Amino acid sequence: MRSIKIGAIGIIVLIVAFWVTLRVLTVDVPIGFVGVRIQEYGLIGRKGLVPKDFGPGYHRDLGPIDSWVFFDSTAQTLEMTREKGRGSDPGQDDVKVQSSDGYAVSVDVTVKYKIQEEHAHELYADTGSGSAYKQIVRSEAQRTCMELFGELETEDFYNPEVRRDTGKKAKEQLKKSLADNFVDVIDVLIRDVQFDPEYEGKIRMRKLADQEVELNKSLANAETMRGKTQVIEAETKRLVAIIQKEKEAQLIRMEADTDLEIAKIQAAYEKYATEMTADAELIAAEKEAEGELLVKKAEAEGERLRNQAMMGVGGSTIVALEAAQSLTFKDVTLSTLDVDILDIDAMATKLGATSSKK
Repeated sequence: MRSIKIGAIGIIVLIVAFWVTLRVLTVDVPIGFVGVRIQEYGLIGRKGLVPKDFGPGYHRDLGPIDSWVFFDSTAQTLEMTREKGRGSDPGQDDVKVQSSDGYAVSVDVTVKYKIQEEHAHELYADTGSGSAYKQIVRSEAQRTCMELFGELETEDFYNPEVRRDTGKKAKEQLKKSLADNFVDVIDVLIRDVQFDPEYEGKIRMRKLADQEVELNKSLANAETMRGKTQVIEAETKRLVAIIQKEKEAQLIRMEADTDLEIAKIQAAYEKYATEMTADAELIAAEKEAEGELLVKKAEAEGERLRNQAMMGVGGSTIVALEAAQSLTFKDVTLSTLDVDILDIDAMATKLGATSSKK
């Protein structure tokens, strides 16, 4: 049990020792920064700047042997503005430009930039500190803006297209000039422009004069258009009347055409009905005549067959049968000795029937 406690204490001591060593002998480079290490003494490795950038995380820091400088590796903003306390500098820091026509112009400029990747140690070797490069960016930005915007006339600053094009030129020129300082320029934005008060007054007066001229032109155009409008209204009314008359005439023509088509259809229908009725009556008469003819033929055939039958044995039998049916006896006495009533053939012979035994 005692050995377990001793082992646990030893593990804790080792952990604490490791943590203390880590805190004492390492440096933590924060996220969003890059570290540059300078080896002050040549005890371990070569003395001087280590030619390498160190990203976020823990790195060696051997007390007085090593020293570190951190640089911001994210996109940074240089804001030069006339409003105190708002820009990168606490005071008024706008770019003052003299236009090509001699008027003073104040320009608020924002520059987005960042340190080139894997070149922070070279930037340190070039500037010698962790923030001197920012002043280089400011100086180059002011010089470039003064140079390019100084080529414009004052009226050009009112044109947003010209301002955007000049901002693009400033970005490209600044990008080239800062490349040797290991800085990448992301963009240059022209946010606001203010002019010399004297020029502002002149511009205001000229704008008012221009507006008055435009107003007079508009009034003259309005009067001209009023006359044109009246002509157009009269012409429109005339065209509407013509169109109305044409529409009425077209409707009359359409009604006449429709009535004519209806009459044609009605006549065709009546003609067709008459023809169909006549055909039906003719067919009925023909069928009726054919029926009567067949009846006559059947009656004649029946009579012929009856006559033919009467000429034979059957005929005499039928005559005898009819004679027997016509006999009427009120009171007859027959002697069975003279007449055998059960001899049907003899009785039929007496009545005129011919025997079939001949």
